Amino acid sequence: MQKKYDNKILLVDDDLKNLQVAMSILRDYNVIYAQSGEKALELLEKNQFDLILLDVVMPTMDGYFVCSKIKSNEKTKKIPVIFLTVKDDEKDIVKGFELGAVDYITKPFYSEVLLKRVEVHLKLAAVMKELELVNKNLNEKVKNQVEELRNKDKIIVQHSKINAMASIIDVISLQWKEPVDKIRLYLQSLDFKFSNIQEYKSDKTFKKTLDEVKKLDEIMNDFHKFFNNQKNKEEVNLKVSLDNAIFLLKDELNELNIKLNVKGDNLISLNIVFDEIKHIFNKLISKSIENFKITNSLVEKKIDISFENNKESVYIIYEDNANNYDENQLKRFFESPNLSKYNSFDLGFYLVKVFIEKNFGLLNIEKTQNGIKYSIRFDK
Repeated sequence: MQKKYDNKILLVDDDLKNLQVAMSILRDYNVIYAQSGEKALELLEKNQFDLILLDVVMPTMDGYFVCSKIKSNEKTKKIPVIFLTVKDDEKDIVKGFELGAVDYITKPFYSEVLLKRVEVHLKLAAVMKELELVNKNLNEKVKNQVEELRNKDKIIVQHSKINAMASIIDVISLQWKEPVDKIRLYLQSLDFKFSNIQEYKSDKTFKKTLDEVKKLDEIMNDFHKFFNNQKNKEEVNLKVSLDNAIFLLKDELNELNIKLNVKGDNLISLNIVFDEIKHIFNKLISKSIENFKITNSLVEKKIDISFENNKESVYIIYEDNANNYDENQLKRFFESPNLSKYNSFDLGFYLVKVFIEKNFGLLNIEKTQNGIKYSIRFDK
C-alpha cells in the first residue's frame, strides 16, 4: 500500500499494544517496528531509517543503551532519535538528551503532538542532510579553487623565470648559430670537394657528422624562434593556427588513415604569439601520430579537437584513441628535462607546457578508456 510520505521510521517498544497505537497514528509513514533493543540494532544494520522512535523501559537492553549504540555507530549516528516513555523524571529527560536524542515524549501522548514532533524532526533532518551536502560541495569547490590558485601562482613564477631566461637563451642561440653555420658550410664544401674520391664515398662518418651538424643548426633555430622576446602577441584564430599545423602533418595523417575531427566555434581567437599556439597543435598531433604508429590493431584511428568559449575562458580539448599510453608515460610527458633519466626527452613537446604556462594557461592531461585527453584553459 502506497504511503502518503516516503520517510522510513523505526518504532521500538516491547509492548505490543503501544506499538499498535503508535503505528495507527503514524499510518501515513513507512513504519517498521521492533519489540527489543537487539532487534532494533539488527534492523538498523540492514535498513536505512529517517527517524527512530525509541521506548526507554525495555527488558535486557533499555532504550538508553540502544541510543548509545546508535550514536556510537558511524552508519546510524546521524539518525534522529525521539524517546517515547512513561519516565517523566527530569533526570531521565536530561539523560536522554545527553545520549543524543533530539526529543523526549512522555506517555500517554496525544496523537497530534506525536505527529507534529515527527514531522518537525523529519524536516529538520532533511534540512541538515541538505546543509551537509551543500557544505561538502562548498568545501570541494573551495579546495579546487585553492588548488587552482596554487597552480596559477606556480605558473606566474614559472612565467617570470621563462621571461628572465628567454633573453639569455635567445642571445646564446644566436651566438652559437654563427659558428655552427660556418662549420656546416665548411663541411658542405669538403663534401663537394671530396665527392669524387672513392674512399670518401664508402666512408659514412663524414656524412653522419654533417647530418648531426644540420640537426644542431635546427635546434639553434628553434631556440631562437621560441625564445625570441621581440615577438608580439596578436589575436590568433585557433582554427587557422590548427589548420597550419595540420597542413605540415597531412601526409603522415593520410598515410596512417587518421581521422581528425574539429568541433566547436571556429571563430574563437586567442591573444597569443601565432608560432606558439601553432607549435602546441603541431606537437600534440605529432605525439598522437607517434603513438598511432605502434598501435596497429586499431580499426579506426581518430583525433578529436574541440574549441569552447565563455565569458571568462577559452578551452581547447584534445583527445586521441591511441590506446597504448601508460601511467609512467603520462607523468613524464611534461616533466622538467632530465636527460640522464630520460634519453628520449622531447624538447619540442616539453615546450607545449612552457607555452601554455607562459600565456597563463592551465593544462590537464589524463588517460581515458581509449587513449589520452589534454584539456587546456586560457583565461581571458
